[in-house]
Amino acid sequence: MRRASLALLALLAAAPTALAASGEDPDWPCQQRLVPRLEASTLWPGPAPSENAAWRDTPEVAALIARITPRNVPEAEGLDAIKAFAASLSPAERRRLLPLAFAGLLEETNHQRSDLITRIKAFARRQHALAEVANRAAKELETVPAEASGEAAARRTELEQRRFFTAKAFQDAERTMRYACEMPMQLEARLGAYARALQAAMPGG
Repeated sequence: MRRASLALLALLAAAPTALAASGEDPDWPCQQRLVPRLEASTLWPGPAPSENAAWRDTPEVAALIARITPRNVPEAEGLDAIKAFAASLSPAERRRLLPLAFAGLLEETNHQRSDLITRIKAFARRQHALAEVANRAAKELETVPAEASGEAAARRTELEQRRFFTAKAFQDAERTMRYACEMPMQLEARLGAYARALQAAMPGG
């Protein structure tokens, strides 16, 4: 346990540096650059659809958005749905409805990413708290001699266990964090693919 505990504490000692690696926002723990909001101008060539576009008032567009924006929908499935949707429209309908579809996809993706970013930041704050608990236990452990006996020995054992299990919880949570950090970027990449599919389906696209 002692060797594993020391290895985990080395990870904890590096945690503040890792958590601050992305730069501007001290609560952002991911190596991936924080992009709080996706902008239409970076994904949609030409005049960008209005952010206030009334895509929800168009049932067929709203149905498409509801079908392909959930996080568990594979990109390929969403692309197939976009192609089928576009194929059902006349050229005039495509010019009117496909930009609306992009506006809806952008809005919903931004909502999803914002929620994820908030959750990731909260998770990072909990990680900081875990690291502090483990480090406090480690510092207190240094004050109890390894050869202690009686109550002091029992206290040392208690501190060793607290340090180990807190550090273990931190490491387990780090694996979850690494997965979560990929999700905003994955949503951005999927939205980019959707935007390209919509553009390709535009008359003259």
